[in-house]
Amino acid sequence: MKNEELRNRLMQELWKMNRMDIIVHLMEFVEGETAVLGHLVEHGGQTVNPSHISDDLHISRARTANILRALREKGRISMEIDDEDRRKMHVEATPEGRAYYEEKLSFIAHYFDIYIDVIGEDDIRELIRLLEKTVASEGVLKEKHLIPEGKI
Repeated sequence: MKNEELRNRLMQELWKMNRMDIIVHLMEFVEGETAVLGHLVEHGGQTVNPSHISDDLHISRARTANILRALREKGRISMEIDDEDRRKMHVEATPEGRAYYEEKLSFIAHYFDIYIDVIGEDDIRELIRLLEKTVASEGVLKEKHLIPEGKI
């Protein structure tokens, strides 16, 4: 198979994967409210401010502010102004927010358990190996400056 054919097949399969229910559910943990809530749960007990969230999750400050407002309105986070520097805000997941996140995490874990059962342990291990290789290859490509610059 020529490189062009391989490229096209790879792109087709990745596009198909992107429309799978399991990927749609997983994407919640990568962007939006669930991602922010997960970030706060993972940093429980630590001081987290909106700019750290924005930087860590690679989302704009405006988008972060909108997500935090929505989570606060739903009672999933609390926000406190810093006593020493009133320009700073401290954000924390509420018990309700942590419970909501844990419920979502439990759902997606169960979903993946089903996929592992259907696909089989050997094929899942091979898929993990290939995904690890894919992730590592990006570092090599960046190091060698082979990734095209710019955005579409």
